Amino acid sequence: MKPKPRRIAAQGDPASYSDEDLFTLAEIAALLYPEGPITESFLRTSYRKGLLEVVLLNRKLLTTKRSVREMFERARRKPKP
Repeated sequence: MKPKPRRIAAQGDPASYSDEDLFTLAEIAALLYPEGPITESFLRTSYRKGLLEVVLLNRKLLTTKRSVREMFERARRKPKP
């Protein structure tokens, strides 16, 4: 397992950040899913598939807690009767 990014290691409580704070994909994965199953690679693939909304600044992919939550809401499937 990769070490936590410095910013997340310093203040790792997800509630201490707003839904609009920007994080790298590694940071958001470590913040919201510290033990998995969601990883930086998973989020990058989701972006490439058009599932995850990101901000591209200086060739860095950044996203928010809200964008990750919305991605999972769109992917949610209703049970078949």
